[in-house]
Amino acid sequence: MIVSEAPPRITSFLVKVASRCNLDCDYCYVYHHADQSWRSMPKLLSGDDRWAFVERLATYLAEESIKRCTVIFHGGEPLLAGVDTLVAFANQIRSATSSAVDIGLQTNGLLLSQAALDAFEAADISISLSLDGPKHANDKHRTSRKGRSSFGRVHEALGRLKARPKVFAGVIAVIDPTTSPEDLLAFFASHAVPKVDFLLPDAHHLRPPPGREGQPDLYEAWLCRAFDAWLDQYPDLSVRTFEALLDVVAGLPSTTDAFGLGDVSLISIETDGSYHDLDVLKVTRDGGTKIGGTLADTTISTIAKSDHLAAHRQLLSKPGLSVTCQECAIVDICGGGSLPHRYGANGFDNPTVYCGEMKTLVAHIRARVQALLETAAKPAETLPNSFDFEKYESAELASEEMAFLCLASGSALERQFLDAAKGLAVEASDQIANVARTDPERLAELCRQPGAVAWQRALESQAIGRVIHTVDGQALMADETYLCELLGRSTVEMTALAVAKDDPWLRKPFGDAIYFEPEAAAAPARALVEEALQIVEAWRPALAAEIRMACRAIQFVRDPLAPPDKIVSFSDNTVPGALYVSVWQGERLIDPYDLADSLIHEHRHQKLYLLERISPTVKPTEMRVVSPWRADLRPPSGLLHAVFVFVELRRFWKFVRQSGPARLHNRATNQIRDTDEHLAQAFSTLLACPLTDTGRSLTEVLQKAAIPIVEAA
Repeated sequence: MIVSEAPPRITSFLVKVASRCNLDCDYCYVYHHADQSWRSMPKLLSGDDRWAFVERLATYLAEESIKRCTVIFHGGEPLLAGVDTLVAFANQIRSATSSAVDIGLQTNGLLLSQAALDAFEAADISISLSLDGPKHANDKHRTSRKGRSSFGRVHEALGRLKARPKVFAGVIAVIDPTTSPEDLLAFFASHAVPKVDFLLPDAHHLRPPPGREGQPDLYEAWLCRAFDAWLDQYPDLSVRTFEALLDVVAGLPSTTDAFGLGDVSLISIETDGSYHDLDVLKVTRDGGTKIGGTLADTTISTIAKSDHLAAHRQLLSKPGLSVTCQECAIVDICGGGSLPHRYGANGFDNPTVYCGEMKTLVAHIRARVQALLETAAKPAETLPNSFDFEKYESAELASEEMAFLCLASGSALERQFLDAAKGLAVEASDQIANVARTDPERLAELCRQPGAVAWQRALESQAIGRVIHTVDGQALMADETYLCELLGRSTVEMTALAVAKDDPWLRKPFGDAIYFEPEAAAAPARALVEEALQIVEAWRPALAAEIRMACRAIQFVRDPLAPPDKIVSFSDNTVPGALYVSVWQGERLIDPYDLADSLIHEHRHQKLYLLERISPTVKPTEMRVVSPWRADLRPPSGLLHAVFVFVELRRFWKFVRQSGPARLHNRATNQIRDTDEHLAQAFSTLLACPLTDTGRSLTEVLQKAAIPIVEAA
């Protein structure tokens, strides 16, 4: 039996409402691969099983305190179940739970009439269309059982969907390397589809990708050509595949299970009500997706705890990869590749069958990004010779160093803000120019607002035809509405600490990946922030003052995928001056000392970001290193951030042990012991990394500050 500390949290449910299809696509993993169980499945999911799913889902979401999930109606072709049935099913699901349920369907479009779209739009059901491109591309594989073209009717459906931006989620297209990538991108760009997801043909080591045997670089060449055409000619077209790779190359979380390491979050329901794993695993072997149990006799929580999902989960972790993958330089980007593509005679103990393609494409993307960065590089302001790293590290001594960094950062943000504002309408641009002329100090403070920074970066990207995305992959669009709100803020309001304010641009960049506490939960927690800051103030007034100086906003968050009692916090360099902290553990407010820990933690990240904007701490490198605080490998800059944070937190927990409440004494002792052990490991690793002079000087100061002091028992 495979043992795991906690079962995965299932937040996506692929529900097969129809097992048959009105097309016969020759690459379909349901009809033309190893698992042929569709032949014995009921044609449609029964009313009893639909209702059983509703009840099982509602119970599971409540048990796990999951605030948001996704349900996808799938097939076969889901529209064969009937529009009225699907709408009623969606209404049943949402009526049964207080959680937010995003409902969508994946369709080939043949039955997508105006009446169907009216019903789906009214029911808030999003629609993703399967379409491989223009007629000559689409009809290579997506035909009827008699080989007839499907393009005409699907193209009509595309036209109808374009008029329904509220529900049009995007297009899925399977790559055929005999189709010109330029033609494909031009087609989708001409239709302004909201998103395209390019999929490699489902293949594995026992069934290699079609056409590659005679031309080993067939897919490599196609992918690199497609990436270049997208980047150079169609950057305003959202291509999930390439955007996900850009994210993971940059060290950000991947928005797709095709790249990067991850966790199990999805299960499938077949039309007989049985529970199954990731549907695409049908390409591997007959029965490979079956977990066991049905909606009638088994709860979703039982499925989440199953050995089957535990085994799948292990395969998505680094220890679960093949030795070849574990030793590969791009393992943290590729993550071993999509799980079905790893399958071979020895199971999944292999790199993806597209390993060569991944290595070539990642190297190509890195080279393109590096060239663009070098072209766009501007001379950066440098640290003055008088900059003292020892003073900078200590809040009590850092007033001059922090004043310099805050001024330099503010000046840079102001320049960026004014540049971005040039793309606004004349009236808005004139308003900003007027503030710059009549009240430059107010303009400087406006440009420092964390939400203003995120907003202007989105605006700047739009001006060059580049759409940026939220952490979970949604398009992020900026308009002038937010500017009006910014201009309406008083100077006092902008300089005060905004706690749990409903500021859209402090929240939009994270999409639905982060849950922000509503006002009802935020109101009783605001006093807790002041209590936590008073704890810091009583310990070290200079640190409390530094937090208030560098921080402009605190947001209350929960991680929707984490257990409800887990304390989470984060900060992000794209939203400078904003600290994101959790204030609730289940149904109770967290301990003020824990909140003080979170505020100190995230402030230290922001303090180091201030320095790194002026003077990088690590030389350009692809190195990934072990961090004692993380399970995954980290870039050296990430390890330096951790050290910078925990040197300060070690001081805090020494204070708690000496002067805090008795209930925290043992915990403080353990925190200090663990931190000392982790710091010793971290410094050993960090000093072997390619640090800049700034990074090395700071590391030496931190190492000196972290030397454990022998204390009386």
